[in-house]
Amino acid sequence: MKTAKTVQRVLVILLVIGVAWGWYVLAADYGYGALAGVYVLKQNGETCVLHLRADRTFTEELTRAGLSQTTTGTWYRYGEAHVSFSSSFLTVTGEELNADGEAHGQFDKTLGLFPSLTLAPIPGGPTLKKKLLR
Repeated sequence: MKTAKTVQRVLVILLVIGVAWGWYVLAADYGYGALAGVYVLKQNGETCVLHLRADRTFTEELTRAGLSQTTTGTWYRYGEAHVSFSSSFLTVTGEELNADGEAHGQFDKTLGLFPSLTLAPIPGGPTLKKKLLR
């Protein structure tokens, strides 16, 4: 009887370790593939839909005051979770550009699993949420 309980406890511990390891693998992944997807910002009558692709290209559609603009460009990560966009990026209300005139920001993950992108200024800049479903 003691052996069965010991085996059961060991299995539970191994399961907990496995779940924690799986969560860590997902939470720590800030690679291009993990961050690729569709991000959306809706604020003050303005809508920005940003498609980030794993090949480091993006398409952005910005609708402001009933007028839509679309652009394409490139994005690159630096550090663990920072990002910069090519100069074609359309600026949203409340966003600040860096000294080179590029849009930039930082990725965060809620619970380590659900990415969002906050554009400069950080903190407090406009935040785009990743769509989980298409």
